[in-house]
Amino acid sequence: MAQGISLANKCQILFGIAVFALLGGALAVPWIRTGKIVSDSQLEVSRQLADTWFESGQTTGWSEGSAIPIRVLRVDEILFTPDGEDESFLEGALAAFEADASVGEWFERRNEGEAIRYRYARAIREREWSKLAEREIFERPSSPAVVRTADTLAGVLLIDRRSSFAEDQIEWNRILIVGTGLAAGSLSILVFHLILKRLIFGPVRSLTAVAERVDEGSTSARSRLTTGDDFERLSRAFDGMLDRLAEGQAQLRRVNESLDLKIGELAESNVGLFEANRLKSEFLANVSHELRTPLNSIIGFAELLDEIARTDPNADPKRRRYIANILQSGRNLLEMINELLQMAKIEAGRLEVTIGPTGVKDICEGLVAIMRPQSLARRITLEARFEHDLPGVESDAAKLQQILFNFVSNAIKFSPEDTTVVIDARSGVGADGTPCVCVSVIDQGPGIPLDMQDTIFEKFRQVDASHTRAHSGTGLGLAICRELAERLGARVALASVPGEGATFSVEVPVEFKGARLEPLMREHASTASSVAAQPGGI
Repeated sequence: MAQGISLANKCQILFGIAVFALLGGALAVPWIRTGKIVSDSQLEVSRQLADTWFESGQTTGWSEGSAIPIRVLRVDEILFTPDGEDESFLEGALAAFEADASVGEWFERRNEGEAIRYRYARAIREREWSKLAEREIFERPSSPAVVRTADTLAGVLLIDRRSSFAEDQIEWNRILIVGTGLAAGSLSILVFHLILKRLIFGPVRSLTAVAERVDEGSTSARSRLTTGDDFERLSRAFDGMLDRLAEGQAQLRRVNESLDLKIGELAESNVGLFEANRLKSEFLANVSHELRTPLNSIIGFAELLDEIARTDPNADPKRRRYIANILQSGRNLLEMINELLQMAKIEAGRLEVTIGPTGVKDICEGLVAIMRPQSLARRITLEARFEHDLPGVESDAAKLQQILFNFVSNAIKFSPEDTTVVIDARSGVGADGTPCVCVSVIDQGPGIPLDMQDTIFEKFRQVDASHTRAHSGTGLGLAICRELAERLGARVALASVPGEGATFSVEVPVEFKGARLEPLMREHASTASSVAAQPGGI
């Protein structure tokens, strides 16, 4: 970025302009007054010459090597006819004298080459003319005099002088004025520069240099000015701020070191927790698998006893009821163990999916056939609806059937009698804009409360978690559905209005795309590198 004019240069330029403007305005008065003074002095000289002539009828002699010409002109008769006379000056003087009797003189200044021409005219009234004639300064006119008043203009005294000395005086005075102004302005600027450099610019440059070093990352720079004025107080405040900044950075380093130790400890703890969780998942998977073998034997012998009881006409009704309770409890326990086993496999990363062409319509029809006995036992109508020309998908048929099985099983479990559960399948567009098939299970049960709709797919979450709940279960069914859907690249969703039923749906992409795994430490690494790149970063 281009740097502009410095503060010192800016102040000097503005001060210089202001000084020369003020000096120019102040010296304009003597500049103009010089010419006026010279003109007034020459007018006074002309008056003295005229007075001398009126007193003695003679001139004072010579001026600057030339005779001083004095001529007298009578209004009605020219006594001395001048050669080459400029009539404009004389006409102006006569007009002024005749128009106003109080006007007694007329003066003109004109530049001619290297000299100045001064022309002076004095009015001679009739009373003065008579006195001059009596003193025989000049003869009376031979023609009979006309009767006139005392104030009537009788003649004009003309003095015509040239003076190069006056012009030189004006020029030298003005040169002196200009030179004095330039010298005073330059001296003022020099003094102003020295004062500003010592009192202002020096401290400002020192503070600026310290600020630039701090901007480059150095917190050890200090100004330590001792000017005894506001700059010293500013320097102390600035240095105090830098001291606090350095102390804060040192404290931050200590905190970062402590955090590094804590992070190392947490990393070790996480490794231990991960290993413990892995062992727990493997233990749970192994135990669940081992529990299924004796439980299957119990259920098998209970079914055999139930069959014997059904064929024995003398069987006690209580025995059949007891055997039915054993079968129901065993099957419920087996279902819970299966859910725990599957969740353990998912957490242990041992769940495998087999992707292939899958017919959604075939899965839904098979699911209706499997779940129909359970729905009839609950007096619930199970209905399947399919869109015409429903496309196939790339997915794992068994895992997709398990998701829909859990949805339908929950719908039958929580729906009241004499209601309908609908399995609806239709094509559409997923949230990412890709083609998909959406399969929804719609029930007419109590619905899901609004405060539970965001957490219903979490592990061990149930709408009724009390000890007196009407329906048993581990709360892992919907969590397993979400995990399976993620493995298949699908998405599960819920739409429910409390008291009006619920709709659980799964969007299965037509073309399977594996999930892209993001590195866990990328965000942490980028954050750490940005912190380390900052000045004073740890």
